[in-house]
Amino acid sequence: MLLLGYAYSAGDKESLSNCLPTNAVRLKSILFCVLAGSLSVYIYYNRTHLLPSLTMASAPSTWKSRAHAHPSPSTYSPTYASLALLAMRDMPAIQNSLTLAVFTDKVAITASGEVVVLSSEDYDAIMSLAEQAKALPLSDSFAHTWRVKHPMTCRPIDRVRLGTPGAVDMHQFAVYGYDSVKKELEKPVGDITHLPGELSELMELVLEGRANLKENKINAEIVEKVKSIVPQAA
Repeated sequence: MLLLGYAYSAGDKESLSNCLPTNAVRLKSILFCVLAGSLSVYIYYNRTHLLPSLTMASAPSTWKSRAHAHPSPSTYSPTYASLALLAMRDMPAIQNSLTLAVFTDKVAITASGEVVVLSSEDYDAIMSLAEQAKALPLSDSFAHTWRVKHPMTCRPIDRVRLGTPGAVDMHQFAVYGYDSVKKELEKPVGDITHLPGELSELMELVLEGRANLKENKINAEIVEKVKSIVPQAA
């Protein structure tokens, strides 16, 4: 036994010493995987608290799924004075198509003529983005249009009006060819070469008013109510 022990220690001592670091590395790798997996699980189940950027306050683009149906949509009477946001779309085949109207009483009317009531949190988040959009410079192109660069023309134009408390005139701008991916502008607005982030966020929530739109299921009477309150020159 002593001879065997000596032979092992003398003959394999170097091999054993070379093996120890490899085992240590493997142990570290296993521990890292276990810790990383545990951290991933923790973040997943606590993502609402750990990732506030995913909450409604900063990402209101799912407002439609949280809105409640108005108790009496057919009798709701929109007014220009209470109009906080109005978005209309011009397309080659259809002009002046309603996308979304939001009023100061937190009522929203979608492209299909659906009348819903926004949560206070969603309404405040939408209005916060609207205020940020107002602070942006105005494009010097026709109707203050931000023109997104595309290889082909004939893209939709989304015209947006934003109300200001106590003011008669609304802040107006338009976006030509809005795209959730393409952001480069045909020509800069001042020193801005790409559609600003706050404007993109606003367009995303505005266009949610057209989600699942079906032409044969539009409540034309309610849509016309909205159009009728806007002065022709506005």
